[in-house]
Amino acid sequence: MKSTLWQRMHDAICGQGCDQLVDAEQRRLGRAFEAEEYEGLKLAINLRFVALAIVATLLTTEMRWPLAINYYPWLLALALSAYIQLLVRKPGIDRPWMHWLFPFIDMAFIGAAIALPNPFDPNPLPPPMMLSFDTVLYLPLFLALAALGQSARTVFFTTLAAMITWAVVTVSIAIRPGVDTMLLPMNVANISALDRLAFLLDPWRVSYGDMIRRIVLIGLIGVILMVAAVRARHLVARQIESERGRRNLARHFSPHIAEELQRMDDPLGAVSQLDAAVLFADLVGFTRLSDDMSPAQTIALLREVHRRLAHAVAEQQGTLDKYLGDGIMASFGTPRAGLRDASSALLAARAMHQAIEQLNRQRAPLRQPALQLAVGLHFGPLTLGNIGDEHRVEYALVGETVNVAHRLEQMTRNVGASLCISEAFVERLKHETRGDLAPLRDLTEMRPQAIRGLRERMVVWMLPRDGAALPGAPAPEAGSTPQPETPPTIH
Repeated sequence: MKSTLWQRMHDAICGQGCDQLVDAEQRRLGRAFEAEEYEGLKLAINLRFVALAIVATLLTTEMRWPLAINYYPWLLALALSAYIQLLVRKPGIDRPWMHWLFPFIDMAFIGAAIALPNPFDPNPLPPPMMLSFDTVLYLPLFLALAALGQSARTVFFTTLAAMITWAVVTVSIAIRPGVDTMLLPMNVANISALDRLAFLLDPWRVSYGDMIRRIVLIGLIGVILMVAAVRARHLVARQIESERGRRNLARHFSPHIAEELQRMDDPLGAVSQLDAAVLFADLVGFTRLSDDMSPAQTIALLREVHRRLAHAVAEQQGTLDKYLGDGIMASFGTPRAGLRDASSALLAARAMHQAIEQLNRQRAPLRQPALQLAVGLHFGPLTLGNIGDEHRVEYALVGETVNVAHRLEQMTRNVGASLCISEAFVERLKHETRGDLAPLRDLTEMRPQAIRGLRERMVVWMLPRDGAALPGAPAPEAGSTPQPETPPTIH
């Protein structure tokens, strides 16, 4: 029961799942926190100097000369204590005694300034009145300064020192001659209001109840500041852990899929169906081309091609599903459908061709053969889900839409095209562009083609690789406008 209660308290303060960082990351995080503690200490000390200067000004203004002279040495002592902390604490130097010694020294100075009589006051007030002023507020002020160091240990010892200091100050004043510590009678009904008021406002009276109440409040403030410091550290650790998990997922999945997987409680659950665009892109004749290259050159070229193709997909907010040797498979509208998925897919395909043309211009001076890219696009229903088992999971897209897109990419070899898109993709593009076919004006509409795996023929639109007429294309009408050489834009 105790362990369960402690775990619940830990999770409430720190959050659940905060202890998954590996040892190396924990060590790096520990060093980062130590450096941050030192920076926080410098900030707290600088603010202490400012606060002490303000307090000195207030004391001089309110108490006037020479009564304020009594407090200047204590303010200087607090400033000197801060300066010594800067000299002792350095980055990488963190000894346990530093976290408790200086808080007790500071609180001792504050307690002495409150409890000791003022030698410059010829007509001193009753000592208990020093407890009824706002002197207790100086203790939480130093608690707040300690919290800037983001060290729960320092806040804890500062809280403990403040509680002990106020108790010692109260008791030291209560035992002085003439000080009354009697309690108000329990039966106050028979006491007149004036008598009660006189008792409560008696300048020679010390209330241990007030002392306990203020000590409890100081402790509560300290606990809250400690919880804030601990929670801040664990929030940083959780963020690092989450970012590490996201980076690991991003190595195997596209950013969209990685975010979706992070939200899943069951890695083998969550199956969805939607309509999306699927793109296959592949280098034509790469196997023959790689025969004349060394293994290192082959891998270097593949990395460069993959980088350019993946960049084109990412620019259009697509999902890079997988690398396929010298090509890729991408989808647009997964894991969540958008309003312009077909338009984005077509823009990505054109960006891929432009990227390969740019790469060819870089290869030409080196007398390296030009690369040719084939792209197939189809739009239709997809099933999305994780396949595999609890040891290895792969986020997969399945369905006839994937197969048709792959067949269209393969068809480009037979017809001498660089891009093949299906009639279903064109219909979706019409819907997105409100019937505007300007994005397709440099493509040729083919007669219905046989697609392997499909019973019925399909109308296919193709972009000629070299501008030649494609097999099966209808003859252009007389007086028709020639196809533009530059690819159109999608509005």
